Amino acid sequence: MLLLLTSLLLNQISYEMDEVVVTANRYPALLKDAAVAVIVIEREDIDKLSPISLSEILNAAAGIDFKDYGTPGGVTGISLRGVPSNGTLVLVNGQNLNAVTNGMADLSMIDVNTIERIEVVKGPVSSLYGANALGGVVNIITRRELSMPTIAMKFAPSTPALDDPLHTNDLFLKVGLPVKKTQFDIGVNYGTSDGGRSNSDLTRYNVSGSIVQKSERVEYSSFIYYTQKEYGIPGPAPIVDSLHPIPQFGDSTATSVFDRQIDRSLLVNLGVDLQVTDDALWQGKILADRKRTIFSTTYGGWWSGDTISEEYDYLTHMLGFNAMLNMRWEKLAFTLGFDATYDTLHTKTVSTLSGDMNWHASSYNVGVWTELQVNLHDILSATPSIRYDRNSAFGDFLSPAIGISCMPAEMIWLKLSIGNTFRAPTFNDLYWPQSGNPDLKPEHGWAYEIRIESSLLPNFFAAVSFFLRNVKDRIAWLPGDDKLWHPQNVNYLKIEGLDMELEHQIASFLAHAIELTFLNARQTNDEIVYDYYDAIADTSLTIYEEIERPAAFTPDFTISSVLDFSLPYGFGLNISGQYTSRRFNYYANYDAYPAVSMDTKVLDDYLVINTAVNRKFFNTFSLSVGIKNLFDTDYALQFGNTLIDLDYPMPRRTYFMQLSYNHNRTDGR
Repeated sequence: MLLLLTSLLLNQISYEMDEVVVTANRYPALLKDAAVAVIVIEREDIDKLSPISLSEILNAAAGIDFKDYGTPGGVTGISLRGVPSNGTLVLVNGQNLNAVTNGMADLSMIDVNTIERIEVVKGPVSSLYGANALGGVVNIITRRELSMPTIAMKFAPSTPALDDPLHTNDLFLKVGLPVKKTQFDIGVNYGTSDGGRSNSDLTRYNVSGSIVQKSERVEYSSFIYYTQKEYGIPGPAPIVDSLHPIPQFGDSTATSVFDRQIDRSLLVNLGVDLQVTDDALWQGKILADRKRTIFSTTYGGWWSGDTISEEYDYLTHMLGFNAMLNMRWEKLAFTLGFDATYDTLHTKTVSTLSGDMNWHASSYNVGVWTELQVNLHDILSATPSIRYDRNSAFGDFLSPAIGISCMPAEMIWLKLSIGNTFRAPTFNDLYWPQSGNPDLKPEHGWAYEIRIESSLLPNFFAAVSFFLRNVKDRIAWLPGDDKLWHPQNVNYLKIEGLDMELEHQIASFLAHAIELTFLNARQTNDEIVYDYYDAIADTSLTIYEEIERPAAFTPDFTISSVLDFSLPYGFGLNISGQYTSRRFNYYANYDAYPAVSMDTKVLDDYLVINTAVNRKFFNTFSLSVGIKNLFDTDYALQFGNTLIDLDYPMPRRTYFMQLSYNHNRTDGR
């Protein structure tokens, strides 16, 4: 650690501790005053990476991990500091993206071209946001201030083979127009891909827009974000050899060539910000979303050999309202907030095996929260907060937290935070026909963090975070007395870890950033060790044993690095890379029935390097070309369905080009 800090002192990088963030406190506040770890990614940083997907942007940040199926349009989940994706809250302009069905937010629904800024909070924030902020919050912000008319266009093809240059295409158009005190903007995206395996094609549409009107004391805003994607689901890559034939409904690259899915997501909100006095700001917002997923599958009945076709249609609606009053004085800030949401789920299953089935569910949640920020001294502040949630499904939950920030030496900040966090049971857990458990409690636990940030020189930043968190009453699906599987609050997760962030300027032409994470994540689960059933006598015996193992899906170590070169003649070169250690998953083995053991499967560690060369022309055009996965690394981020399949392979070496036009008109021509 001493060597690292010494190295930092010899280098400089531009880092602004007075930057304003909104996610850590739910209102604009200085980054240096946030008591939890906050990462800010600006549009300029995004453009340097020339990303194809959102995961490329966030992979460069410490403590972030992805669950990706490796095919265009496939569901992509994010994990913060070892907490699974259903415990990480994802927002789009402050509006919840997590699905009420399974608790996850699908990041593949986000068009990277629309992103202006990303704020990531990696500490306990249930005291402000309530459920699903167990791991932290990712807020994707698409809106930006416009001072002049703008138009932006991008054409971005990519391909795994140079003889097929239009294998994947992405077209984007955005127009912004300020008219006196009103600002309009709209963005449209269309993308297609043939995919890298059979049945992995994608067609996607995205439309986003906003209207903002400002006066001296009032700001009115409206926002809409719509995404539709239709794509194939090839499943895990199968093993095909003399012992393993081609899958019945697949081929040599795909488990299925028939499974398809359509996802549609619409987010809408209307907001009012009222500056009541110079020291008091009231904000109110009405929110609504509509998500629909249609999944069709074909498979064979193992007991009969018949071909079975099924279609699942999930439709969810959310209507919500939140309001917040923030009052600030010289040494004190006080915030009082209110959230209310009503969620509904309508499902329909059409099956040639079991016939049609419909089921419905709904719930409401009301939350009240407050935060007090007290500057006890010029170098010391404390931020206690607490939130009370009342949910029609799981009852009451109280989430207290406190953060302390101090500056023990010039340009060195010491931050401590403690908070109680929780994840709500999903609709699938609570209400699944014949299997749901309406008596489930939320997963919950305490999170602790000590963080040191330093910006001793004008162009220097480093940070180290030590954190500990536990999650009790984790929900797991286990067989019950009726031999059906039901969700139960039985498991436990403990995570100890370390984040390190380093940015420095090696020379005038070279900037460097490196971030790494160490995790010691252990799960304690109730596992089946004996499972006997006598169909004739209708008797059964299932024995469980509490067993501790390394946490599934969680790598122990990740390190990411970004190099930015400023080259002659206006060229720029970006090299980014990520190394991730191996991860584990566990599969029940019934070979010694009725005794049951657990087999371990490993996803190997990997190193992926991306490169991009870019140049701007005539102040309006920019061109970026490069290679994703430069060394053609064979790796996977998501386990398959069985111990012996080849999991979900990620894309191999990919060549790309991005041609952009961005013009601000000020002269009327």
